[in-house]
Parts: sequence; structure tokens; C-alpha cells
Amino acid sequence: MRDNSLNILLIASWYPSKENPTAGSFVQEQAHMLRDFGHQVTVIHPFMLGTFVNAFKKRSYNSFSEEYGIRVLRVGVAPPLPFFRGISYAYCFQRVRNAMKNYGLRMQEFTIIHSHAAFMGGYIAMKFSQYHGIPFLHTEHASGLHFNPKQYTSTDMRVLHKIYSNARNVLFVSRYSLSSTLKNLKLADSVRYDLLPNAIDNSFFEEPIIRDSVPTNFLMVGDFLPVKNHELLFQAWIIVQDKYPVVNLTIIGDGIDKIELIKRFPSLNLDTVTVLPRLNRAKLRKVMSTHEVILSSSIVETFGLSIAEAQALGIPAVVTNSGGVRDIITLETGIITEPSASAYAEGILQMIQSYHAYDSIRIRQLASQRFASEVIMNQLNSIYQQVL
Repeated sequence: MRDNSLNILLIASWYPSKENPTAGSFVQEQAHMLRDFGHQVTVIHPFMLGTFVNAFKKRSYNSFSEEYGIRVLRVGVAPPLPFFRGISYAYCFQRVRNAMKNYGLRMQEFTIIHSHAAFMGGYIAMKFSQYHGIPFLHTEHASGLHFNPKQYTSTDMRVLHKIYSNARNVLFVSRYSLSSTLKNLKLADSVRYDLLPNAIDNSFFEEPIIRDSVPTNFLMVGDFLPVKNHELLFQAWIIVQDKYPVVNLTIIGDGIDKIELIKRFPSLNLDTVTVLPRLNRAKLRKVMSTHEVILSSSIVETFGLSIAEAQALGIPAVVTNSGGVRDIITLETGIITEPSASAYAEGILQMIQSYHAYDSIRIRQLASQRFASEVIMNQLNSIYQQVL
């Protein structure tokens, strides 16, 4: 144990599990990074099991285990009453306290609390900080704050303000996430905040760079959700296919059905489209390394981790102007387009035609300078010391 090591409690709204191995993978990678740099790490993953109605049969879930040298406590609860979110949040906090007691976890052992995403991680962290006087900082990831803020009730907004006001520091993963949140929540000047991008797992930098002279294999990573805007991607891909019939598209994500695609996009040549389910980081890295270009057609990205990971592999990108990606993509590393099918198709076609101008070694170098774990860990250690 190093002299400057801390005993850190991460409270995360998402964390990988057997049922969902990709959820919150960036939080797991931060936990591993903290561990590798000599800190002690415990993770609590509090979550709601669903609405009052659809979680009627399963009212609670607890598990505690050691995973890769990190203690992980998962606590899932169903809302005790319909509609009353404030009561549900307080109930979840109480169940987390009970689970900690049952498994022998004592708040007094922790030096600092670091939460990820307000519901439920930030709320639980704030309550523990208030009860035990342990300083906490909070990282916000939720794209819903920018993509669909109307989903948050007045109770949610009050809770968000309390979390940000009580945190010693609020971290945002991109300049877009910071500015948009400050604007949407009308945060007081007293809130302290910093920028801290997500770190890229070191294994992405270790993978050898393999480049073809002409890009024929394109990749997009993202579940079939409105915010990921697959519809724009497919509309653009039809245009690209018309000019370059030999190009191939791979999509990684759940919820994409080829039969549905045939109905919605009859002009799409599905012979050139491969759909894969969610993949863990190791499998994702292997698939990524066999593609020449990474794509993103999102409406909103608070950061864009898969884009940054592809850059670590030396892969250029074509992305829509969705916010957080502007902190990743430069003129040397890819193309940013307006969010229309014609503009996005033009960006992909431009990438095909000018692919030789993108230096994979330089793309990886720039990613390493900004997102390598050592770079992010140095910044995070400095922030922890300021908080303490």
C-alpha cells in the first residue's frame, strides 16, 4: 500500500454484472485504474429494479463479492410507492445502509466518496457524506440531462441541485456536458466543477495498429436507442452504398433487428451490414481493431467512449456534431458533420476519399496524450487532494 493511497468508495449508478456485462464499464475501468495506482477501492451499485408495477414480483436484490481485487456491493430495490420518487430515493438509501451493515462494510473506513451519475449514485453519496462527514465528489454522465431533460420531475431537479451543491467538486467528462448542465440546471456560482474525461483502458493502446490503404470496414457501437440516431446512419449508409457498393458496416448493440430494418429501410443492402450484440471490452477491442473507420450518428454524446477507444487503436472517425465528441475529434483524427443524412453521408464519402491523410500513429499519440490512464489518474489524484 502506497503512502499516498486512499480508501475510496465509488458509488455508481451503473456497474457491470453477469446479467449486463457492459453497463457502466467506464466506471469499472476507473475502479481498476484506482486500484492499479495503489488506492483501495470499494464499489456500491445502487439501482431501482423498475417501476412500482413492473417490479412487483421482485422487490429487492443484494449481492456482495470481490471482483478483481475490488469489493462490489449491488443493491437493487423496487419503488415502495408509485409516482413518489423522493420516497423511492430515500428508501433505496436505507436499503444500501442495511446491506452495508449486513456485509460488514463500515463508512468510517473510507477517506473519500466518489459518485457517478446522480440517480442513484450521486444521491446515495450525498446522504452518506451528510451522515458521516466524509467528503464526496461527483461525476455526471447522464445524456438524458441534455437529450431529454423533461424526463426529470421537479423532485429530481431539486435533488440534482442538492447533489451538486453538497459535492466538494462536480466533474464533467466534456466541455459540452459541463456547459449544457450549467445552463439546463441554472447552477449557482458556488458549485465547484472541473473537466475530467473518461480514461481509455491501457489494453487499447497495446493492440497493434493494422491499416488497409482503402477503408472498406466501418463500425458503429451503440444500442438501438433514439439518442444514438441509427435512423440517420442507415439513411446515410444507403447513399454511401450507392457510390461504394463494396463497403461494409458493423453495428454493435442490442435492440437492432434485421427484419425490422428491412421494413423500415427497403433500399438498405443488408448483405453488407453485420449486427452484433453488446460486447465486453476485450471482445470489443478485437472487433474494433479489424475496422478502418469508427462512426457515430448520435444526437447527444456526453463524451463518446467508443470513439476515444477507437482513436487509441489509431482509427479515424466520422461523427455527428453531438457535443462531447468535439473534445475527442480534431482535424487530424476525423470528421465532424451536421446531423443530417446527406451531410453525414458526405462525411463518410470524404473519409473514404481522403483516408490516406489520416496517420494512425498520430491518432493514437493524441489519444494517449489526453485519455491514457496515467494522464487521467494524475488529474484525478490532484482533484482528490483538493477535495480533502
